[in-house]
Amino acid sequence: AEWPIWHLPAGLAKVDITDEKMPSSAYRKLMEALNCMGICPDRSSKVYDLGACPGGWTWILCHFLDCTVVAVDRSELDPRLMKDPRIAFRQGDAFSFEPSSDDSASNVWMVSDVIAFPDRILELLERWCGGRWADFMVVTMKFHGDQPDFPALQEAIDLANDHKYTCRAKHFFNNKNEVTLMLCRQDAWKKNPPQVLKPGVLGAPM
Repeated sequence: AEWPIWHLPAGLAKVDITDEKMPSSAYRKLMEALNCMGICPDRSSKVYDLGACPGGWTWILCHFLDCTVVAVDRSELDPRLMKDPRIAFRQGDAFSFEPSSDDSASNVWMVSDVIAFPDRILELLERWCGGRWADFMVVTMKFHGDQPDFPALQEAIDLANDHKYTCRAKHFFNNKNEVTLMLCRQDAWKKNPPQVLKPGVLGAPM
């Protein structure tokens, strides 16, 4: 997908939600990533949100994209999300969680904005890419201090490629000292193509 989005002011995706009280502002990072990828999960997808609390990313997936979401965290989500029948909350560690092996969804997504050092994110990607547990992934790699860890980023890209995933690393407008990794299993488009996301349809201009 082309980025920035040339036909929007300053090339910024429409990622602001003004008519609902969101659990956190982090939702904008996921919306930017999906706009950049040009695809998104839909009601036929299975989505795992690792480190989901308080639930900003889960909210977008469920309320805006109509997905079934398995949300994993040691802490409970926003009370409104805990009551939603489309969300299965699993209390536990995002890094040790394993998805169901009998998943019948048309395509499987894993998203994660968990707070962790880059080496833990590399471990997470190794497990999910190595197990081929997801067709598409959006994962934030956060850095200590004020400088990005370029060797860790390159290792993430190489790791993905070794397991037959394409990987793009992007610092979005709503990222702080972190980078969003967007992964796609190379055979996913043949297996079951994902939903195409038209630019600028999720939210309002910032």
